[in-house]
Amino acid sequence: MTKRGFFYGWVMLGVALLMAVATMPTQTVVISLFNDSLRTAVSLNIEELSRAYTIGTILAALPLPWVGRMADRFGLRIVTAIVAVACAGSLLLLTRVTSLWQLTGCFFLMRFLGQGSLGMLSGHVIAMWFERKLGRAHAILAVAGFAGGSALMPAPTAHLIETRGWVFTMTLLAGLVLLLVVPAVVFVFRNKPEDIGQHLDGDAGEHEAHDTLHGGPPPLKDPAFTRAQAMRTRAFWILVPIMCANGLIGTALLFHMQAMLRSVGLEGTELQTAAAIQPWPICFGVGMLIVGWMVDRFKPRHLMPFGPVMMLIACVICLSPSIGWVDAEHAVGVMGLGMGVFGLSMAVSVAVGNPAIARYFGRTHHGAIRGSIQLASVAATGVGPWLAGKSFKLAGDDFTPILAVFAMSGVPLAIASLFLRPPTPPADPDRTPERDEIDPPVS
Repeated sequence: MTKRGFFYGWVMLGVALLMAVATMPTQTVVISLFNDSLRTAVSLNIEELSRAYTIGTILAALPLPWVGRMADRFGLRIVTAIVAVACAGSLLLLTRVTSLWQLTGCFFLMRFLGQGSLGMLSGHVIAMWFERKLGRAHAILAVAGFAGGSALMPAPTAHLIETRGWVFTMTLLAGLVLLLVVPAVVFVFRNKPEDIGQHLDGDAGEHEAHDTLHGGPPPLKDPAFTRAQAMRTRAFWILVPIMCANGLIGTALLFHMQAMLRSVGLEGTELQTAAAIQPWPICFGVGMLIVGWMVDRFKPRHLMPFGPVMMLIACVICLSPSIGWVDAEHAVGVMGLGMGVFGLSMAVSVAVGNPAIARYFGRTHHGAIRGSIQLASVAATGVGPWLAGKSFKLAGDDFTPILAVFAMSGVPLAIASLFLRPPTPPADPDRTPERDEIDPPVS
């Protein structure tokens, strides 16, 4: 029997928001604030620190499909609780590092458990509760969770590092992860609407077309692509490169913004760096509100091309000070403009891409499919800082070549997005979640 009244999906959206905010201590925008402290604690130079971060981030991507499968098999509630506790533990371990290898290992754990797993699971949560309103739910998650956290957490974190020390600050962040996620998992978390007699979007009619039960009757009309089937579609290979490109370029810009400002003649102070970065989460949040509303009304192929085009424009703007188009005294404002445009580009990628994945490929194997995509996305965020740093060194302390490459990459991505279409569902869909022993290896 269906329970009427308040739709519990809105409560679960609140839980997803807490999960998103809990990833902040493992996101580049916050981790980068600890760079000087970590370099001093472990006696590293900038190149060694960047290499450790890159290796740790790339390795962190590898287990993500497994986390998605565990969520499909055992339920989101159990997996989320384990990941949150382990994530807090990884932050505490970071305060004990004494060597480069220990630091690399901690970066791996932090990025795998926080930015990778907890971030992925927060999106998985709302995909289990929304369909018709999924675009709006993703927009709220991105704006209030990821963008809000990115805009609000760096300043107080920097203040605590300066006044109380980095060890105290990191310990406090570990406690914050536990405080945000664990009580919500224990007291209010529910895996899916069917568990409490409700339906997707709180609409019984919607339930008839999009049943998400994993252990009960087969989902009606759900495409039910397995991970392997999804990876054989054209749509998958259009969506994933666009989403990865935003992560790769965005992380490179965030991680090296201070060095970019110094390369054009500025001091590159923390205040200048923060001013240049600040427009990114603000524009991302505003963009998510707009695009999130549009994605429930327009087809993905009509919206997605705007993402790569704005990515190209953003990289050209950030490139302009280094090629003499803008004087050094205006570089902070220009970089801020570029980061703002890039925030809009990322909003299109996230707001269009995430709902398209759920709608194109279904929910039966959503965790496994999303895990594979998250693997590629997290790996891309690891490659970005290393790629930009290596190019900077090879070009004689100049970011111009890599920014030009980043800009040009928007052209083929924009063209490819014009051909985005829903894939033809499998003729004989697999209505049971994927199991480890039958999953094909991910190359």
